[in-house]
Amino acid sequence: MNSTPTTNRSPLSIVVDTIVAPKSAFEALDARPRWLVAYLIVCAFGMVGAVLQIPAGEHAASAIFDQRAAHDPSMASLTPAQLQSAKSFAIIVQHFIWVMYPVVAGIGITIASLILLVGNAIGRGQGTFAKYFALAANVAVINYGLYYLSFGVLCALHAPDSFRSQADLLRLLPSLAWIVPDATPKLTVLLGGINPFTIWAFALLALGMHTIGKVSAAISYFVAAVIVFGGLLVAVPFAQ
Repeated sequence: MNSTPTTNRSPLSIVVDTIVAPKSAFEALDARPRWLVAYLIVCAFGMVGAVLQIPAGEHAASAIFDQRAAHDPSMASLTPAQLQSAKSFAIIVQHFIWVMYPVVAGIGITIASLILLVGNAIGRGQGTFAKYFALAANVAVINYGLYYLSFGVLCALHAPDSFRSQADLLRLLPSLAWIVPDATPKLTVLLGGINPFTIWAFALLALGMHTIGKVSAAISYFVAAVIVFGGLLVAVPFAQ
């Protein structure tokens, strides 16, 4: 059997088309799921971004810990040595985020794929786990890769001591957090997560599910919203 131009597409061209011509990219993924190159790009972008944000992350972690130590009753019983040890650990963690990024991205892509598969079953679609995993991996170039790379670059362009809270970090990129500057930490996490990258990923996941799974547009957009914005609700309780 002769391969068609769709099945012959290179993985890199599919990644590029996910950004500039998504319907064409998703038709190619439907014909032949390709995810490895996309995942490697996500890891490369995310790891570079994580390295670039280390100085800002260190300063923010130190400031956040000091604020907690001053107001959290559960930390009042700790000795100065224990407090310093805990603070040092919080700061040192920032040096290893880049190492963990491939694992975090892989888990995120897998969870998204499983949610897409559940939506596919509800909508009686034609998608498979392999196709949805490829879709999630290619879209992750945007909301995991480009997002964190942009975040890291912006962190590097600012003085580390300008970051004294999680909110300071979240407001680096354009988001709904900009319109509520005095929001609580939890609300800032929620609003900060609604930014150009997550909105872009939301639209692409919906289009991808509709194209690959032949699922209705309504179900596709609902499932995409659960994946992209549902994760924000999980993060909100941990905001400081």
